[in-house]
Amino acid sequence: MPDNINGLALALSGVSNNEKLDASQLYNYSTIQNMGNFSKDMRQNMTLNSSLEYDFNWSNTLKGLKLKVSYSKSISTNENNTYGTSYSVYKINQRAGSGNHLFNSDTLNLSSTNLTSTTVTNGNKLSRYMDRGDNYQANFVVTYARSFGKHDVSGLFTIERSETSFETLQGSVTNPYTFTNFQSNGTDNGAQATVFTRTESGSLSYVGRLNYAYANKYLLEFLIRSDASTKFAPENYWGYFPSLSAGWVLSEEPWFQQRVQGVDFLKLRGSFGLLGRDATNAWQWLTTYTVNQDKGAIFGTSTTISTGSHIGVPDGAANRDAHWDKSYQSNFGIDFNTLKNRLTVNMDGYYYFDRDVFMTRQGSANYPSTVGTAAAAENYGSIDRYGIELSIGWKDNINKDLKYWIKVNTGYSDGKVLVKPWPSLIPFDSYHPNQSTDLGSWGYECIGMFHNYQEIEEYFDKYQIKSYMGKTKDNVFPGMLIYNNIRGSQKSDGTYYGPNDPNDPKAGYVDANDKVHISNRSNPWGFTVNMGGEWKGLVFSTQIGANWGGYIYLPSDARGISSLVSTASGYQVMEYTNLPSFWANNMFVYQNVLDNRGNVVAEQNLTAKYPNLNYSLNSEQSTFWRVSGTSVGIKTLTVAYSLPKNWMKTLNVESCRLNATVQNVLSLYNPYPDSFIDPMSGTYGRYPNLRRITIGLNVSF
Repeated sequence: MPDNINGLALALSGVSNNEKLDASQLYNYSTIQNMGNFSKDMRQNMTLNSSLEYDFNWSNTLKGLKLKVSYSKSISTNENNTYGTSYSVYKINQRAGSGNHLFNSDTLNLSSTNLTSTTVTNGNKLSRYMDRGDNYQANFVVTYARSFGKHDVSGLFTIERSETSFETLQGSVTNPYTFTNFQSNGTDNGAQATVFTRTESGSLSYVGRLNYAYANKYLLEFLIRSDASTKFAPENYWGYFPSLSAGWVLSEEPWFQQRVQGVDFLKLRGSFGLLGRDATNAWQWLTTYTVNQDKGAIFGTSTTISTGSHIGVPDGAANRDAHWDKSYQSNFGIDFNTLKNRLTVNMDGYYYFDRDVFMTRQGSANYPSTVGTAAAAENYGSIDRYGIELSIGWKDNINKDLKYWIKVNTGYSDGKVLVKPWPSLIPFDSYHPNQSTDLGSWGYECIGMFHNYQEIEEYFDKYQIKSYMGKTKDNVFPGMLIYNNIRGSQKSDGTYYGPNDPNDPKAGYVDANDKVHISNRSNPWGFTVNMGGEWKGLVFSTQIGANWGGYIYLPSDARGISSLVSTASGYQVMEYTNLPSFWANNMFVYQNVLDNRGNVVAEQNLTAKYPNLNYSLNSEQSTFWRVSGTSVGIKTLTVAYSLPKNWMKTLNVESCRLNATVQNVLSLYNPYPDSFIDPMSGTYGRYPNLRRITIGLNVSF
């Protein structure tokens, strides 16, 4: 057990410093036999890419015309063989210590009356799993680009076809012999099972694009595409999606050049178009049924009769009218260069109107249970999304050998839900019509911690509390956090009672209705900086990211114990759980914890900053666990050096370049207590994000 959590472990387990036991000794005594288990994966992938292009550049009439055919195919296979045996786990029923949570040599009693045996059988089988994925994509592309004086014309037409299939086969047999030959017959009359599946899908698209530019000032593009998806019924396969964009380079206008000084480039651009998605499950336009092996009707009083195969209710209601959803997207942008093109500014604003969004009705208000089957996704919803993106860049030369550049990107985005299958009563911490889709975060307002029983009495009397987080006053103890009583239950009109309204049937209850908006938004502000420089063949670049303006919370696994088990005496014990270092010697302990010999193993701590881990309500998301959401970190760093060409000429080498790249380089700000986790490390308690270092060498002859 790590030293930085040793004090916490002692406080919960009651083990003295001279009797440190490993995690398995805290609770379980196990006997595991015949553990020659294994799981082996064998994967193979094959990818083929091919293309053929023909250029009509030889013809004065057809000059600028190109034809291209491409074909790619990918096949992937996977085979997994697993061998696992069963084993028994024994639980000791009677233990010692102040909370019947101590296990040592004085109380060790492995008699059959003091043991409860559990056989773990999840791995008691031989199994083989195989899958195969097969997909291809074929494209036929016609492009044309040619200039006629001040007129520039270009176009594209393409046909894209793709198909995908995926199939699986899995077989297993239980009770394998310990001397198994890893075949299905190497078993002690075990049950055999076989499952195989297959899915397939395809798409077909036609895309046409036409571009026109006059004198590099007036720009126009028209694009239309037509896509087919087999997720829909045949009459709804196709969707048609046009778009139009235009640009005006003001800085190329003679009148602009005469009247405006200091502007090297200025362009206005805008676009409007329709896009579509097939974001639903395949085959929902057909009625399909589940086949159960043993769930038919039973006649008589016996409940153990096997009834054979039975076709159950449909998997879900069919929706033959499902079609492509629609996203009407509008964009407006400005590109601006000045100071001899050293300073660049790019700004984009967008507003998207998402319509016919796939949603599924839920709840009795939208889909009564009397229908008898699950609802199908429908083209039901309407959502608006909008935002702005800004990029500012600077590049310059200090001298002929030293160059540098820096670019800052930032933005803001939000949205609102206009139409969805709203419930009859919308909770306060959920989406509401025409309100922001950024819900921020909700939790309890923590107003302190109970340090003694007198504070508990005063809290219940002052706020007229009848139930606290599902507990009566007799079950509230020192070491629990205190949450504020904000509101009562929800009324039939959607509003809420006050915290102690006498008309509220749940007046005086502190529960989920008392959550508050403890972070109005996710981090609303942020930027990314890309910068670099070059000096005599040496090049470096880096990316720095920063966010601020919001709050985050300590991970749930860090603010409580997820492996709590209730004992017969009502106490809770910690099993197989490591906790962050900030808990060490800083957890509230109301009175000394003794071992079975009367020795103090965890001293009373009434001034600790953190609550007692024995009570799960302390780990609820609340203002107590809120920390700054600010994050600043170096995401990537690349250094490259090109050896001088005159050195390479003697070796008949065209160029030689050395490069090194580091990802997830460094966090420059850590808001977590005791820095128990790095903000760039990923999810707490899971496999971390790795710092990757890549070294490369590129040589050209």
